[in-house]
Amino acid sequence: MSEIALTPDAAARDSQPAASSSSLPIAYDVAAILALSVTVFFFHLGSYGLWEPDEGRYAEIAREMLHGGSKIIPHLNYVVYVEKPPLLYWLTAISFSVFGLTEFAARLPVAISALVGVFATYIFTLRTFGRRHALLAGAILATTPLYAIMAQVLTTDMLLTALVTIANFSLFLHWRGRTGARWCWIAYLAMGLAVLAKGPVGAALPILSTVVFVAWRGELRGAVAKFHGIGGLALTALIAAPWFIAMMMRVPGFFDFYFVGEHFRRIFDSQYSHSEPFYFYLPILALGLLPWSMLVPFLTWRDAPRNPARRFCLVVAVVTLVAFSCATSKLIPYILPAIPPLAVLLADGLISCAWPWPNSRAALRPPDSRILLESGPLLTLFGIGVIIAAILAPHFSTPYVMAARAAMVAIGAILLLGGGITSAMFLSRRRGAGLIAIVLTMGVLLIAGGWVRLETEALRSYADLARAIAVRAPDARLICYHRYIQSLPFYTGRRVILVGPKSELDFGARQASDAVDWFFANDLQLLELWERRGETVLVIDAPELARLKERLGDFDLVASEGKKRAILRR
Repeated sequence: MSEIALTPDAAARDSQPAASSSSLPIAYDVAAILALSVTVFFFHLGSYGLWEPDEGRYAEIAREMLHGGSKIIPHLNYVVYVEKPPLLYWLTAISFSVFGLTEFAARLPVAISALVGVFATYIFTLRTFGRRHALLAGAILATTPLYAIMAQVLTTDMLLTALVTIANFSLFLHWRGRTGARWCWIAYLAMGLAVLAKGPVGAALPILSTVVFVAWRGELRGAVAKFHGIGGLALTALIAAPWFIAMMMRVPGFFDFYFVGEHFRRIFDSQYSHSEPFYFYLPILALGLLPWSMLVPFLTWRDAPRNPARRFCLVVAVVTLVAFSCATSKLIPYILPAIPPLAVLLADGLISCAWPWPNSRAALRPPDSRILLESGPLLTLFGIGVIIAAILAPHFSTPYVMAARAAMVAIGAILLLGGGITSAMFLSRRRGAGLIAIVLTMGVLLIAGGWVRLETEALRSYADLARAIAVRAPDARLICYHRYIQSLPFYTGRRVILVGPKSELDFGARQASDAVDWFFANDLQLLELWERRGETVLVIDAPELARLKERLGDFDLVASEGKKRAILRR
């Protein structure tokens, strides 16, 4: 296949209809995407407490790194914690050092990662499809609910997604570039950082997707040389390997725990953790991409000119979906790396319907009403469904629906209004305004969704309880009974004694020389400590407190949140 030049103008000429040209500078597009993404990702970013368990865990690891702990070996509750590589912890610790120990600082690296992913998608689409596609692809990604929600949650998944997206798209641009293109080096750099963010999957996904795509093209022969594979993988290893080598040298049992337990067992052992059926991610993608996913049955690419970027995005999305579906351990955020290529495909389908390609059959008739005219009613139906769910909130078994009831009514109203405006735009054949109406509807909806987190905070966070303990008993010993509250040491700045199962602290507890003082196996040890001099705060579930109340003697209630009670010995 002949090489194709990659300038944005050339891509626009090759891939877009003439009607897509714009006299406005491209900086306007960048500013629009930036404004939309920043508004959606950063609104209410620090307004609610750290959610259990992940946010409290990752924030505390970064806090301990910043306040005297090892910068190389992650620690949680002051014992070794090596389930994940350290890149997110390093970035969060830097954020803490600049902005202080706040929820905003904790989530800032994740929000920035989401922003990077949007612009990586925009640049790729600009070079491979053209300006109109790029603007819409970036807007779709920024307003995809699953992506936007995870942009405000402190986990490793968004950082991994941003780096894998850069690697995937850079490998394609290298494949399609002129002789001497150097995009692949950006990809290998991103893969090295992705491995430091979440392990070998950060390199495996881009490599596997590119291999499948090149094989589909019948171009496997010579691919290693074309992509500078040996030197590139050496660069990836040079970035990521030193930390893993340091762990194997400094932490006994690291290889077996991390590589065997956290990867092979997580992939193949259904009893290890988070086991779900093979099809788990299909409904997750359908729901996580709403309302854009509702439009898929109406989209058509049959009249669009061939573009290898379309096939590449399909390969990346399918490879990511299949790879994570084959693993027995599944969690909703794992599928995030599939969202950016799907956003590109959705943008391509929408543009194909709204602005038919010159000389195509669709160009000989009015814009395809299947997508344009039906998108408004679909938004309206979606809004009606949300309002009905809010009305029926008392009948749901989960408490989240009832807690978010008022916000759901507001979200439903936004969808009804947005659906009406969208329908009006498309009925008057204002295609661009109609697509903008959908994007703005989703943007406002996601901003309103921030109040859902505020209203449901007490169901997912023990921030208020931990803050109350820090104020009422600033020097007390802290004990967690039968469940380690991840955010408790973060908000109090103190190590916590754990009574009962060690769960994720088990590996670190086996490494700790003082484990006997901080990990208790039974109630007798708890009661013995409870009777010692000095203030002691016990955080315990209400039913367990009722069972042990007589044996604990006199105490004061410091705080309560959900089913948790924090009591102070008199």
